[in-house]
Amino acid sequence: MKFKNYAKFLGVVTLALGLTVGCSNTSRKGDMASNSTQDAAQLIAEAKSALKTATKDGYAWRDTGKIIKQAEKALAAGDAAKAKSLADKALDQSQMAKKQSIEQDKAVKERFSKS
Repeated sequence: MKFKNYAKFLGVVTLALGLTVGCSNTSRKGDMASNSTQDAAQLIAEAKSALKTATKDGYAWRDTGKIIKQAEKALAAGDAAKAKSLADKALDQSQMAKKQSIEQDKAVKERFSKS
């Protein structure tokens, strides 16, 4: 019985993260049309800030920093569209990591409060 409840919880979390990722990606597609270097640099700065917060709180994902470095290299090479795309991916990963951390904290509290 406990496994069934755990499986339902994981299903709900997975669905919520999937919807969040899908909705966040579609909302930025209009922004992707303008390929300015300034927009890419600003998005990279936002991604760095989100990663710094995630790292400080202990929930950063492994490859997010690597993706930010790739975005910086693309921007330096003059490919603003690729830089924005990579920075957007890194920003989304940091936001999802925070949500994952919150959900995991809730799950742990639920599990051990019943004991």
